[in-house]
Amino acid sequence: MIDSLFFSGFDPLHEVPELCTVCAGRPPVFSYDYHTLDAARNPQKTTGFCCMACATELLCKLESTESEEWAEEEAALAKDDFDVTEFREHRLAAFPGRRR
Repeated sequence: MIDSLFFSGFDPLHEVPELCTVCAGRPPVFSYDYHTLDAARNPQKTTGFCCMACATELLCKLESTESEEWAEEEAALAKDDFDVTEFREHRLAAFPGRRR
C-alpha cells in the first residue's frame, strides 16, 4: 500500500467542528483522509477537518514517508547490484532536503 493524503473543501453550513481536529487550535479549512501503514504494516485511516497549518504538516509527513520509501527502494536496488545513479539523482532532486 502506498500512503496517501486527500484534501477537499467542505460545506461549512453542515456539521463541521469549530476547531481543527488535528491541533484543536484554529478553524478547519479542509476535510482530509490520510491512509498509511502502522509499524506492523497494517492499514490505518485517519479522517477529519484541518486548518491550513495542519494541512501543511500532514503533507510534510507524507513527503517524509515517501522520501524514506524511495531511499529504501534505492538501497534494495543497490544491494542487488542495479545501477541506481538515475534513481538517486531523481530522488535527490525530488527531496532536496533529505540525503539518506
